[in-house]
This record gives sequence, C-alpha cells and structure tokens, in this order.
Amino acid sequence: MKGKSMGQYTPAHYYEGREKPLRLIVIHTMEAPESQKTAENIAAYFASGNVVASAHACVDQDSVVICLPPTATAFAAPGANSDGYQIEHAGYASQDGAGWNDAESQSMLKLSAAHAREIALAAGIPLKHLTNAELAAGEAGFVGHNQVSDVYKRSDHWDPGLNFPWDQYMDLVNNGEADTEETPIVHEEDTMHFVKSAQTNTIFAVTPTDVVAIGSSKLWGDLVKAYGLSNSYEVTLDNGDIAAIAADAAARRARLVAEVAATVGSIDPEKIAGAIAPAIVPPLLDALSKAGAAGLTTDQVRDAAEQAVRTVFADAAKGE
Repeated sequence: MKGKSMGQYTPAHYYEGREKPLRLIVIHTMEAPESQKTAENIAAYFASGNVVASAHACVDQDSVVICLPPTATAFAAPGANSDGYQIEHAGYASQDGAGWNDAESQSMLKLSAAHAREIALAAGIPLKHLTNAELAAGEAGFVGHNQVSDVYKRSDHWDPGLNFPWDQYMDLVNNGEADTEETPIVHEEDTMHFVKSAQTNTIFAVTPTDVVAIGSSKLWGDLVKAYGLSNSYEVTLDNGDIAAIAADAAARRARLVAEVAATVGSIDPEKIAGAIAPAIVPPLLDALSKAGAAGLTTDQVRDAAEQAVRTVFADAAKGE
C-alpha cells in the first residue's frame, strides 16, 4: 500500500487553520474510476489549481494520499468545511451494492476506515454515523457529503450515494480491522522530500516537522551522492506554497512537543519503577553473575533498579 503526502499534493485552494473545532469526518466519492492511481491523480488535480476544490485525504485501493493536515480547511462540502475532515474515495455515487463490494472497493474501505479512525480519535470525534437530525443539531461524528447538502442546503452533491455501505464502513472504523500488518497506513510524510522555489531556485528539504533551505549547489550534490537521490527535485513550488508547508510543519512540530510535554508531565515514577523492575532484574542479575559480581541479593538488585527508574523518570517529569 502506497502513502503520499504534502508538498507535491498540497491543494492550490484551501485555508490555513479553522474557524471551528474539528467535528465531522465527511465521506465523498471522487466520481472517478477505481484504479491504483486514482487517489494520486485526483490529489494532483486539486494541486493543479484547475479546480477550486480540495480534500484532506484521497483514497483508492492501495493508497492514502494525505493532502492537508487536520488543522487546515479544505474546500469540499459547503456547510461542513470549517469543521469537517474531508476524505475522497475512488468510485461513483451511483454505484450499487455490488460496486461497493468488489475487491477494489473493499480494499479502499479498509484503508479509509483505518485513516478515518486515526483522525477521529485524535480529534475526539465519536465513531458513529450521524443522522441528518444529529448533524443539524451540531453533534460530532461521520457523515456523507449528501447529508451535508441535505442539512445545510448549500450544495446539490449527493456522494457517496445511497448505496454506500455505511454499516460495514463504521464497523471497520470501530473495530480497527483495517489497521493490520497486511494493510498498514504508511504516510510518506514520514520521509524527506525536496522542493525548489520557482522564484529563487532555492532547494528546500521538507520533513513532517521542518522545512530547511539547502545552502549551496555543492551541498545538494553531496546529498545526491550520499543518499543515492535523483539529481532532480520532486516539485517546483511558489514561495507562498513553500511558506504554507513550513507553517504546517511548524504546527505539527508544536503539537508533537505539546504531546511529549503532556506525556512526561503525567509520568508516575513509582508506578513505572514497579512495572519495569521485575522485567530487568533477572537479566541484570545474570549479567552481574557473569561479570563476577557477588554478594548482591535479588532484593538489592531490584531496589537499585527501581531507584534508577525513579530517578530517570523523575528527572524527565521535571524537564531536566
């Protein structure tokens, strides 16, 4: 399963940030045939600027293309843009049940469900399919674009269609069946990309949490040799697009720092010491015996191990 993201697939039209907290996972169809390149092709279409539309993710039978972070506002479902995470799927709203049950669609639904589950849990969105009444009442959950059209009357789109297998999809979302070794979600945003400024020809290294200008053609040449890179750039972007990617990376970095800080701040050294010590005492005793150490009891080794664990995590909790 392929994963692609950001940079090359950043849409031309979207807003940085949100006017409202994320509340909805909105399901769409691309109105394009199922193939192994449909997600990439539609994401590239959004990035081309030829259409004033965008999505957060595009999914086909073997790809989850991440176009925007959850913190950005995509143009996909008027009425639910400001608080919706938009997921596009290969296929058509007019598909019947058999169309959604073929091998391509089934693979796609599993990949989509795994990704949607991840986004929803991170945002605190309940893993439930809302009724139109619940959507209108401001509840959080999963909806189709057709429901957004019905409730907010700002579009006539009816995807993902009357036959979209909502029961099966929500079972996958709730049970996490798609998140397996056989069909892992692998985000390409976990790797490094290279882009070039259309205005200055400056080369930038782009990672999930940083955008760094490469200072010279010599350095670029050294990177090409050292890492076996192609001596070309993945994409050429305007400075404004590069700045937007840099802002997304900075926001992601800030979230990671906050998550780490929150985790460290909640550490209980006593509980961790008690949990870890039983696992490390036997091999530690064995190692000491082989090294010729004598006279230490199991209790003494356990006490020393627990004290070491307490010290390490107490220091981490204090930010030392």
